[in-house]
Amino acid sequence: MARKDKKIEVSVKDIERHNQPVQQIFIGKRLIGEVVTDNDRFKALLTTDESEFYVHSQEEGLEMVLQQYHLHQH
Repeated sequence: MARKDKKIEVSVKDIERHNQPVQQIFIGKRLIGEVVTDNDRFKALLTTDESEFYVHSQEEGLEMVLQQYHLHQH
């Protein structure tokens, strides 16, 4: 039996915190993570379990947050 694809709304909101740019990642209205600058690289933060991952770009941080969220989703 074929499974229907479920559409999930992912949105990214750019804000500024402590004079640094921050990308907040939402699924629906729920904040699942953030990507913040950390010197010459970026830090991806997963808000569900407060995990931190260091990455080389904002795009890589966004991918990491989404992957980790879906991996550990209950």
